[in-house]
Amino acid sequence: MTDLKQARILVTRPAYQAENLCNLIRENNGIPIRLPTLEIIPILLDASEIEQYLTQANSVIFTSVNAVRLYCSQLDDAKMQQLKTKSCFAIGQATAQSLETVGVSVDLMPKQGYNSEALLNLTTLQQVSQQDIVIIRGENGRETLADVLTQRGAKVSYQNVYRRAIPDIDCSDVVTLIKQKQLDFLSITSGEAIQNLVTMLPKMQHDLLKKIPLVVVSERIETIAKSLGFQRIERTQAPSDDAILKTITTIINGEESG
Repeated sequence: MTDLKQARILVTRPAYQAENLCNLIRENNGIPIRLPTLEIIPILLDASEIEQYLTQANSVIFTSVNAVRLYCSQLDDAKMQQLKTKSCFAIGQATAQSLETVGVSVDLMPKQGYNSEALLNLTTLQQVSQQDIVIIRGENGRETLADVLTQRGAKVSYQNVYRRAIPDIDCSDVVTLIKQKQLDFLSITSGEAIQNLVTMLPKMQHDLLKKIPLVVVSERIETIAKSLGFQRIERTQAPSDDAILKTITTIINGEESG
């Protein structure tokens, strides 16, 4: 068993997505501190619009676990069967697993990398002229995927199935831990989550907050964290909860041997 040595670790995943990481932390002698910094608000799609997009699509791209969950929950049996006839792509292993859980086969996903750029590098998406591609995503997501596919000749449409918001929650317990220098690690899994964290906590605590070791799951989040002034940033090898745990353990062991 990994020994986290009673480290207090801030878990910022949305409330309903945090349980697995919190359990892993507890099972490995750590203390999870929950502070969801993103709220995922479903967007209800018009049934006729779903039908139209599904009918015309050659391929459907899912950008996240939330995209899968909140899109597929709106499909009746007939539309689910229709989705299964399309070429389906997933950004990242977790998104692919979510699709497989609801019975949708994933035709392709990046073997390395877990972002739009990695998906765009797939051979299948190099030649997409005249293809109709639907991207299932959150509102105001990145435009890279659509921009590049459009440049390659595809007709690209969006179905936005959720929006992100800052949760209206009490942060006082976390503020107290920061003041007392008893928060040992921060874990962040999206760029918006780290920006919201800074917004949610009082400015007078920002200096202490930014000195806490921060574990991020992508180069893009690392760049955002640096721009916000975080001083001790470690990037995981993958965006999974296991990878977050491994990175924190490595830091703890390094500090003990140093």
